[in-house]
Formats: sequence, structure tokens, C-alpha cells
Amino acid sequence: MKRITLILFGLTAVACGGGETAVSPPVETPDATAEASAPYAAECAGAAVPPDAIECTGLFANVATKELAPGVRSYSPAVPLWADTAEKQRWIQLPAGSQIDASNPSEWTFPVGTKVWKEFSRNGKRVETRFFWKTQPGYWVRTTYAWNDDETAATTSSGGDIPLGTDGGTYHIPTPDECDQCHRGRDDRLLGFEQVSLGLAGATGLTLAQLVAKQLITPPPASTSLTVGDDGTGVAAAPLKWLHVNCGVSCHNGNSDSTAYGSGMRLRLDPTMLDGRSSAGFDARATTLGLLATTPTWNGQTRIVPGDPTHSLLVKLISNRGTDNPVANQMPPIATSIVDVADTMLVVEWISKMPGAAAVDAGRDAESGDASPVTDAAPGGDSGVGVIEGGGGPDASLDATAGDAGPDAESE
Repeated sequence: MKRITLILFGLTAVACGGGETAVSPPVETPDATAEASAPYAAECAGAAVPPDAIECTGLFANVATKELAPGVRSYSPAVPLWADTAEKQRWIQLPAGSQIDASNPSEWTFPVGTKVWKEFSRNGKRVETRFFWKTQPGYWVRTTYAWNDDETAATTSSGGDIPLGTDGGTYHIPTPDECDQCHRGRDDRLLGFEQVSLGLAGATGLTLAQLVAKQLITPPPASTSLTVGDDGTGVAAAPLKWLHVNCGVSCHNGNSDSTAYGSGMRLRLDPTMLDGRSSAGFDARATTLGLLATTPTWNGQTRIVPGDPTHSLLVKLISNRGTDNPVANQMPPIATSIVDVADTMLVVEWISKMPGAAAVDAGRDAESGDASPVTDAAPGGDSGVGVIEGGGGPDASLDATAGDAGPDAESE
């Protein structure tokens, strides 16, 4: 049975699944006067922080009809994080008269009172909604709400596996540790609501341009329309954006708190450089092309071998789901048990078009035990893709339990 592990916004100090605060400072509800006029104000008077029921978070004016409350705005990043085919909706509510501090384009700071929700559905059915609420400067509370079968109510969940019916498999609500592995990589913890994701073509709802137009951000960026330039391969933009969202925003970046900071591999895009200039000198290339991995697990393996995806460690990791292949492992190390076939193939194509690699010895794989990347669709299975050699076949890749990839995977 498949296990889908998904990452929630997080702070080490706050529980992810259950919503209980673990350490001080004490939580104070911001702007209590304004909250009193919110939908369900009477029913939610004296509610816990975070509340036990989703109607008390301020997301809906009517839970039954799913009508949004006033001031709640939807948004969608240009490139969504891969979440094993789950459908997602996202909303944000900024306090009236407030602005996002964008003085550091790569590390936005949100005003106290900011609320963010992210809803996950499988096969058109709501499963969970995650809630993230900034109650004090530098301090957020958050929890997850699990929906009942008829989607009429959602209450706090302590995390764990939820069966989705006879043929639906199992859905996993994340644990605090799983959350923090990703969200610690941002100073103010939000991942998908950021300058790159909202400024690239394809973003919808409350985009970077909308934030500027509505004076919700200060200082306004030099441009609200960002473009990832090419690196000479003709296909660099899509894989660089995918690596940014799935690897760089959370872990592989220059924030010293990020899980993979010590690896030195930097895959987060710098929004100030997304003006169409060549991406040949971007960190995502400078810290991968021809460079050996620093994590002992991958000793002697090259992150990207230009022109040779077969022997590029990056390809091996993103094209595998690793619990049945612990030596090869997987990337991301958690939050996914199904290979993102289409985007993985874009990375393969990108590396293939990089000049400078020597011809690959036909017998090298057999002699060294090196694994081969995804090259063809697998016969059957949800991912529709083959796995690397030694992974137990396509079914093993699909049924692997995410989260067991091991500590070494997090740092490379």
C-alpha cells in the first residue's frame, strides 16, 4: 500500500500534526477585535490557538458550501511542489493595512496576523487542510485539519496514516519532524509564497504583480515578471525552476538553518537574477556540474556529469524512491513515494544537452554498480516510469514508504 508523505509549514517549536505548542513564548491571538467580527465568531469565542475546528481559523464564511471568508485570497505558485499527484488549493490572509517586508527578496518577512491555508485532495476528495498563523514576531502556530468522509467538517489531527478506501491507498499527515526538515530553510518559514514562485509565468491568484498593485509588499521588486534565462542548452528554464521548488526553496540553499546547508549544493534561484540573463553562472550549475558529492553516502559520485545523465548523481536520486533501494536512496528524501516522471525527464534532457562530457564506457555500470537513471516508461504502476537498477523494479519504487530514506539523503 502506498504511503504519501506531505510537508507542512513548520517551526521546531510548534507541533505540526496536533497543533499543540511545545515551548514558550506564550501565544497571544493578534488583533482580537478584528477576529470578533469574523464568520463563526460566536461559535468560536474562546477557541484554542490554533483552533480545534477549521471554521474557527477564519478560512470559510460557510464550511458547508466552502465559501471563503472576506479577505482570504487564493494563490498558486508558477511551479507547484510535487506531491505525488495530490490536488492542492492555497489561500492567504494578510491583516488589513499590513505589508510583506521584501527588503530581502529571498527571505520575505510576513506581518503578525498572517494566515495561510493549504488544502490537499486525492481523487477529488478533500483529505486535509494545513493552517499556519503568525501570532507574534518570529513565531507561528500551525496545525492540520483532517476532513470527515462527507467533507462537512475538519478537525485537528495528530498526524499519521489515513486509509482512503478500498482502492485509494493510504494518505499520510505529516509529523513535526517531517515539517521542519523543509520549512526550517526559510527565515519566516513559508515556502511556496515567495518572490520566485509568484513572479514566474504561470502563477495565478495573488501573484507578485498583484501584491505590488495592491501595495501589499514593500519595497516593490524591480520587476514583477521574472524569467529564467537559458544556459546554452536551450532547455534550462524548466529543470532549474523544478529544482528550485522541489529542492532549493526548502533545503539546498544558503540559509544556515536549512537541512542541506552543509552540502554546499545551492539549488534555490535568486529572484534578482531572473531578468532573462544567462543562467550559465547560476548557483544551481556552479555547485553541481563536475563536482563530487560531499556526503559520505555518495563519496566519489559526481552531482552532474555534463552530457551524461546516466552517471549524474542528481538524476539517480530524483528518479528513485528509496526504501527498497537504501543504497541508491531518493531525493527529495521525504514527502514523496512516486517519481515525478515528466519533470525528471526534463532534468535528464537538460543534462544530456550540456557539452563537455566524455563518452561513457559501455561496461561501466556492470563493473562499478553505478545505477542508471530513468530512461523509459515502466509497464504499469502509477508513476509510469522505470527505477534505477537495484531498486526492486517499478512496483518497489511506487510502494516505497517515504520518510525512510535516511539522514544522508537530507544533506546531499
